[in-house]
Amino acid sequence: MSSMRQADALPLTSEHRTLFLVQVKPYPLSGGVSLRNWQNINLLAQHGAVAIFSMAKGDSQPTSLPLKVDWQHFDLSAPSRPLWEKVQRRLWRLRSTGHARADWLYTQAAAEQLRRKIATYKPTLIIVEEIWLYRYLPILQQAGCPLILDNHNVEGDESRYQGVDAMTPQMLAKVRRIEENLIRAVDQVWLCSQTDVDCLQTLYPTGKTAAYVVPNGVNPDDYTPRDCLHAPVAEDLNTLIYLGRFSYYPNAEAASILINHIYPALQKNVGNCQLLLVGCDPTEEMLAAAQIDPHIIVTGAVEDVRPYLAQATMMVVPLQKGSGTRLKLLEAFAAKCPVISTGKGAEGLAVEDGKHLLLRDSSAAMVEAIQQLWQQPQIAQTLSEQAYERFLEYYSWSAIGQQIRHSLAQLSRS
Repeated sequence: MSSMRQADALPLTSEHRTLFLVQVKPYPLSGGVSLRNWQNINLLAQHGAVAIFSMAKGDSQPTSLPLKVDWQHFDLSAPSRPLWEKVQRRLWRLRSTGHARADWLYTQAAAEQLRRKIATYKPTLIIVEEIWLYRYLPILQQAGCPLILDNHNVEGDESRYQGVDAMTPQMLAKVRRIEENLIRAVDQVWLCSQTDVDCLQTLYPTGKTAAYVVPNGVNPDDYTPRDCLHAPVAEDLNTLIYLGRFSYYPNAEAASILINHIYPALQKNVGNCQLLLVGCDPTEEMLAAAQIDPHIIVTGAVEDVRPYLAQATMMVVPLQKGSGTRLKLLEAFAAKCPVISTGKGAEGLAVEDGKHLLLRDSSAAMVEAIQQLWQQPQIAQTLSEQAYERFLEYYSWSAIGQQIRHSLAQLSRS
């Protein structure tokens, strides 16, 4: 996306100096993780000053932001790590809570910078993005302020790891040990849906840490129609869209279903359609399909998904695996783009089949539903309007801000 503004302010319950520790730069927006981080940063900015400490490969933070924020970035690709640290990283399997991703994210140089940041900024609240930053926990605890784990997914949920993402029992045990240790050490855990909260409490039933639903969402003002929004695709075709990071196996699998089953059936039965696969890290299968058929458009990473959403006549989400809630559906709702999804794709969202979207779990049923909406556009319009109202009620920044305000109020009472 090209720009977002801070949502309309909510009444303040108390002033905070919030520090976000993140492993994905929240801006510019580049996918679901950055969308969630940017959402929470904007909403916490309504409760006082906000600072960000990010660590990832790549350059420093943007020079221009639509929100006043104190941002420090650590480029994990820039420093030459000491030999002892490189050796320690290679031996992560020997540690009971060792993990390749978490050990790669940890470096003493970043730890020292984070320690100095905490000392100078003096946060009254720290929010950590996901469990993979757990090695920085001792430094965060030294701040002496409440800690919140924003756990986008329950990483110990075995159902997340299927296909090429399958995990050995030994590695799953490590992940669960890391997750359990961290949730016991923080004051609150934020999760995307009640489904995730239930899963967390089932996996770690003796935990005393409070878990709250802080849904994924987007700012509706950023999805209003604009004349300037235009994607470089044909405008006279029925257009299906799918958004995602395709290095994530469930998204790659969904794209394969679209390419090999849903799109060919529509071309045979109806014709006059095109398929937009929008997002970074396209697979070889996707690129090959786009070479063969000019109506299969694979964009790769884009700065702004909204022009493609504005162009689409429908979002189709044939997800079979994964967890959490899908921001792609919420973006479609906000853009008033009708949605057809599997039950797995809409998991965790407060939506009803036939009212806010169509839920279909087979490719054949999806093809039939797509054709129905193309032939009866009034049904598609009704679905999109009702989905937009549900989005405003549950998944707009204003609605999510109320959830955050509630969790902060509980934090102040504990």
